[in-house]
Amino acid sequence: MCGFVFVYAKREGALPGEDRLRSMESVLAHRGPDASGMKSLDRAMMAHRRLRVIDLTGGEQPMASPDGQVWIVFNGEIYNYQEVLTELRGLGHTITGASDTEVLLSAYLQWGYNCVHRLNGMFAFVIYDGRTQRVFAARDRFGEKPFYVYENDDCVYFASELKALVSANIIEKRIDPVALYSYFSTTYVIGPRTIFKDVSRLQPGHALSVMDGNVKTWPYWQPPIPTDDIDDEAEAVEQTRDLLRDAVRLRLVSDVPIGFFLSGGVDSSAIVALASEMSETPLDTFGLGFEEQMYDERSYQHTVAQRFGTHHHELVLKPQGVDVIEQMVWHLDEPFADSAALPVWFLSEDARRSVTVALSGDGADEMFAGYDTYRGYRLSERLSEVPAFVRIAAAAALRRFPTRDAGGRARYDRLARNIDDAAMPACMRFLAKRQKAFRRDALRQVSPYLAGFCLEQNDRELFPDLFNHSLEPLEALTLAHQATSLPDDMLVKIDRMSMAHSLELRAPFLDHRIAELANSMSFEVKLPGGRTKNVLKKAMESYFPEDFLGRPKQGLDVPLAHWFKDDLQGFVRGQLLREDAIVPRLFDRTALEGLIGEHAGLTRDRSTQVWTLLMFEIWCRRYDIPWEAFEEGV
Repeated sequence: MCGFVFVYAKREGALPGEDRLRSMESVLAHRGPDASGMKSLDRAMMAHRRLRVIDLTGGEQPMASPDGQVWIVFNGEIYNYQEVLTELRGLGHTITGASDTEVLLSAYLQWGYNCVHRLNGMFAFVIYDGRTQRVFAARDRFGEKPFYVYENDDCVYFASELKALVSANIIEKRIDPVALYSYFSTTYVIGPRTIFKDVSRLQPGHALSVMDGNVKTWPYWQPPIPTDDIDDEAEAVEQTRDLLRDAVRLRLVSDVPIGFFLSGGVDSSAIVALASEMSETPLDTFGLGFEEQMYDERSYQHTVAQRFGTHHHELVLKPQGVDVIEQMVWHLDEPFADSAALPVWFLSEDARRSVTVALSGDGADEMFAGYDTYRGYRLSERLSEVPAFVRIAAAAALRRFPTRDAGGRARYDRLARNIDDAAMPACMRFLAKRQKAFRRDALRQVSPYLAGFCLEQNDRELFPDLFNHSLEPLEALTLAHQATSLPDDMLVKIDRMSMAHSLELRAPFLDHRIAELANSMSFEVKLPGGRTKNVLKKAMESYFPEDFLGRPKQGLDVPLAHWFKDDLQGFVRGQLLREDAIVPRLFDRTALEGLIGEHAGLTRDRSTQVWTLLMFEIWCRRYDIPWEAFEEGV
């Protein structure tokens, strides 16, 4: 696992000095603490930081072809590199090393741009072909590895992290107000936009070329539109189990120690179960819990660890854990308020003390209809038949229901929102579920700055699949999860938090073959009677009892509702209401005070909104964002 920066000059003599390249490279040291390298050519320069995982004595980058004409910088892992290596040697290539980087470079020499179709892995790479002075780059199918792009009149810059461009003063800090709307509604910035106007991301499953200063991008893979090709449950279960086993096998290849994140849920437990069959020694598993019982899954972690004889490491996360927020914000690059990033930070820190690589269960919900939204869709369809006055009265009663328990307040408010949503068309209902912080109309009321950007046309741009009327509602939801929230939320979280600790995190469920299989299954197989993740649970029946597989999904939720009511209330007020804060200039101050007060008094659960505001304020301070950066949006 690594990080890189790459600069292509549109004209001769336009390359920046090596000091600037070194400045960008040094900011990425956490992504690759084991080695660094730089190379300057006629029209290109590149730098690389390496975390040694495969071929510990070779594989240094930047790497050149045997004739010295073609160069590569690469971040990620090609899991099937040994199979590709065998094919390339059969075609006459002489590959002397044992690294997947050399295999990737040789694959380009053999197949050109089509090499990406041969790869099973997580990757972001840039190749400079000195024979034609052309650049070729690509990002993996789901966007597990980050890839930022910036272009000015002189050069095109590529970087593994945005901070490499920011720290070297390459870009101007001009806030994109539509990206800001994306953040305050969903808690993350949706690509290809970034928080800064002039910087973009290469989208997942996309490739890029640069020739004579012209940048061209195109998709080489996209999540397939769901079909009903597989409507037999037994067939779906058997294929899933076999393919997941192979995906785990490929991701166990490593020359350094490997561990496993274990939340206690079905997804990570499935990975541990399958990996334990392939390991001759006990696995190292890493779990985390909370003092607040309704959020704590340690008992399920213990069940899995005992069942498969793992060496289990355990943490308990307390409110004081927010002391690392400023560090998290720096590593996240852009405003990001998925609170699950906090436990992933601590899990990664703990795991890195023992291992260099870890496997996780991320991606299973997106592949196998695992989110409550799927079950909620069918419930909402039934609720929509209930007279409106009954729904309105029920939602109002839930919001007025008195409680002194922060978790209870959160449950009542969530149920009330679900009842409200039943009156919406499916696409708007799904959108409302993605707008976890501020929904469009609510944001318009509390933020004078963003009011002009809280538009349906922006929602349609940010979530095109949800508004695709050629798709059935559940098909649209599946594609929105796989193409948008997975790369821009879930994978940002696990990449940045793990790499902050120089830990490589691998996700077997993100093998593209699994997505192609899962999207060919009918929803009658994947979601029978509203049973989420049905196929995966059936595939794991020989490993776990029914009461383990059948319990409700919990997820890596953080007890913010409790923490913001008690331990952290003063911290929140001090951050958001200070005189020099940015947030009160974007939001109505009275509305801010009302949000904080409502949560403190438990009249409403405002924890997600408060966390979103808090993370943004700290991001502005950590990245030294002046008010002038926002003024173009006024």
